Amino acid sequence: MPINNRKEPFRYTLKEPMHFEIYILSINGMDGPSKPIQAELRDISRSGCQLAFPLSLPVEDNDIRIGINLKLFEDLLYIEGTLRWGMEHNMVWRYGVQLEVEKEHQDRLSREMRMLAGQGKIIVK
Repeated sequence: MPINNRKEPFRYTLKEPMHFEIYILSINGMDGPSKPIQAELRDISRSGCQLAFPLSLPVEDNDIRIGINLKLFEDLLYIEGTLRWGMEHNMVWRYGVQLEVEKEHQDRLSREMRMLAGQGKIIVK
């Protein structure tokens, strides 16, 4: 039987992207704008996710922190993270986010992802 040597969490790809709002909390330690940005969630794991939205941000040269109010299945979760990479695809920017999930919310996030999988709304990769 093969041994799973996977070092990162499983990534869940959404069959239909979820729409929600994100907030830019800070750019290089300076407060970001208070206006939310409409975004879509493309995939998620316990440690990161991929977002898409129509705003070009210079991720490589800056420390950009975001806040996400996200309802995956039942519970509304507030998660903060840092943008790690960005790339343009068909006039929409996609970003990789390193999530910083508080310890008390880690189990809730895992449960929400399992519930989506049970409903057939995501694919485990």
